[in-house]
Amino acid sequence: MRYNIFNQIHKGLRAMLYDTALRIQQTDFAQEEQATATILQLEKVLFYFDQHADHEDEFILPAVRKHARLLVEELESEHVTDHALSHSLNKHIKEWRSSLNEGVKRNAGLHMLYDFNSFIAFNLYHMNKEELLFNQVLWEYYTDEEIFLIEHALITTIPPDVLIDESRWIMRGINNEEVISWLNGVKNNAPPEAFAVFMTLAEEELSVNRLKDVQASLTEGALLA
Repeated sequence: MRYNIFNQIHKGLRAMLYDTALRIQQTDFAQEEQATATILQLEKVLFYFDQHADHEDEFILPAVRKHARLLVEELESEHVTDHALSHSLNKHIKEWRSSLNEGVKRNAGLHMLYDFNSFIAFNLYHMNKEELLFNQVLWEYYTDEEIFLIEHALITTIPPDVLIDESRWIMRGINNEEVISWLNGVKNNAPPEAFAVFMTLAEEELSVNRLKDVQASLTEGALLA
C-alpha cells in the first residue's frame, strides 16, 4: 500500500465537517450563547479549509503539475469555488452578528445551514477527487520517501497551536490502525515530549475501548522491538 499524503488531514477535515453540520442543525440562532459557539466552530472550519487549500497550492500541486498540468488547473479552479462558498458563509455570519432581531438571526442561521450543506457536498467530492487522481500521479512519479519530504515541508509551516488542534480532529477521524501507525511514527522520529503530547491527545479523544486497543498494540510493538 503506497503512502496517501491526503489521508490523515482529509479524515480530520471530514470529522470537522460532520460535527459542525450537526451543530448547525441543532442550533437556535436566536439564542446568543449557543449560536456564538456554533459560529466560532464554523469559522474555524472555514479557516482550516482555506489553509488546507493554500498548503496544497504551495506544496502538493507543484509536484503534480510537472506531470499532469491540466489536472492541476482543474483542481485549482475548484479551489476558487471553495473560496466562493466560504465567502457566502462569512456573509451570513456577518448578517447574524450585525442584527439584534431574532427573526433576522434565525434567517441568517438557516442560510448558514444551506450554504454549509453545499460546502460539505463540494468538499467531500473535491477531497475524493484529490485522493483518487492526485495520488495516482504522485505514486507514478515519486517514491514514498519523496512524498514524505513534501508532507514534512508542509507541516513545518503550520503554527504549533494550529497543528495540535488539527491533530485533535485527525485523532477523532482515523481508525485504530492509523492511530497506531501515527503514534509509532511520532515515537520513532520525534522527541519524547512530542510523543507524550500525542498520547495525551489519544487519551482525550479515543473511546475507552479504542484507547485500550491502541495502547496494547503500542506496548506489544515495544516488547517486540
